[in-house]
Amino acid sequence: MSSLPCAGGVPLSFSLKTHDSLLGRLQNIRFIATCTMETVVNYYWKGPERKSWSLRFHITRDILRRYLTESLPHDTPNDATESIDFGYIAEYIAMNCLPMRGLLPSEGCNWEHDIVVDAQFCTQYAATGYGLSGAKLRALAAGDLEAAKRGEPRSFSCQVVASARVARCWVTGRRGPACYDERLLALAPVTADERIILHFHGGAYCVGERSLTHIPAYAGMSDASGLRVISPNYRLAPRHHFPSQLHDCFVAYMSLLQRGFQPANIVLAGDSAGGALALGLLFLLRDMKLPAPAALALISPWVDATCSGESWASSPNHDYLPTLSFEDPFHPTRMFYAPGRRFSDEMLEEVRCPLVSPLFGDLANLPPMLVQKGCDELLRDDIDAFVDKAERSGANVRLEGYDHMPHAFILFDFAKEAQQAFRSIASFAHAHTSEPARSHGAKRGAD
Repeated sequence: MSSLPCAGGVPLSFSLKTHDSLLGRLQNIRFIATCTMETVVNYYWKGPERKSWSLRFHITRDILRRYLTESLPHDTPNDATESIDFGYIAEYIAMNCLPMRGLLPSEGCNWEHDIVVDAQFCTQYAATGYGLSGAKLRALAAGDLEAAKRGEPRSFSCQVVASARVARCWVTGRRGPACYDERLLALAPVTADERIILHFHGGAYCVGERSLTHIPAYAGMSDASGLRVISPNYRLAPRHHFPSQLHDCFVAYMSLLQRGFQPANIVLAGDSAGGALALGLLFLLRDMKLPAPAALALISPWVDATCSGESWASSPNHDYLPTLSFEDPFHPTRMFYAPGRRFSDEMLEEVRCPLVSPLFGDLANLPPMLVQKGCDELLRDDIDAFVDKAERSGANVRLEGYDHMPHAFILFDFAKEAQQAFRSIASFAHAHTSEPARSHGAKRGAD
């Protein structure tokens, strides 16, 4: 354990490395190895927690649970909030990202691009209301506009992911990883009417740096659908609080339109916090009368930042998400919405804003929606309430529940349920977009 920053004069204890040193790396290895060994022993001694879960599934779930439960000092009192250095907390979180699996050439390829926030994307959000949240959005846009006018525009990165199956449809004749046509890794349409999936990653707005937690899942979506997946790496909390993430997602979407992607060929998607961002973007596009994407796929969307659903406390927890108190300064909602501010009833009311908690918004006049949930996840009652309200609002929405699956289960991309979810998203995407014409220079590969 390391104790560095203080809260109200009391040192905060951290379970993971606080400095990027050999000792810190060994500390993290120990953290993961201990969890893995405990899981293996329990798996062979007590048997699987769910019959459909493999040992690999158990290990992944338990590491995620332990990381979310123990990596931050969740016993810190609310009164100490204002004395916490959340700049340091942001560095600590970034320093301790969980190890992620990269893509093999046989699975696909990804490339990272920069999106420059120049003047044409600095909308004033003039047509939006949303009270305090709307005012914050307008302030962010005004700051970006000033930076662009000074010739110092801000930028953020964006991932482009193409599966091996997609690559086989666009072969240049080269061998090895270089067989990917350069167009597949560019942030521009391969054809004028190319269909894509624009996915906003989850991670409680705090993790998912450069979308690396989701790259294998994106490859799975791309493989099942035959479409490229594009994912912006929006700014993360607690260094950047709400609505920085939503503003970046808005800019990313408008940037894709400027680059030639057609709204009718874009399927918007998001998991967990990314699902809330996708819905917040749709609210803004609808209210500002801007072109909306063709359809929306949501995986375990975090539609209620107040976490009011009964499933948060009413059932045995097979999920990896911990149940945390709002008195905890490190509660995810507080970390992304107002880090460093004490919790109060006023804050709880503020996060009911639809741009933060889409469940409380107007769900009319939205594109067709596919909503997927894990039947073991703590968000399931919030998701059910959202789908019920959407149906009563006249929305075209389909809900899919996956037995024995935790929150955002597509991250378990090796599980058959995740593969089934990818196929369902693919079918949904194809049903709500039109088949593009192929350019004469491309060769159709075997599917």
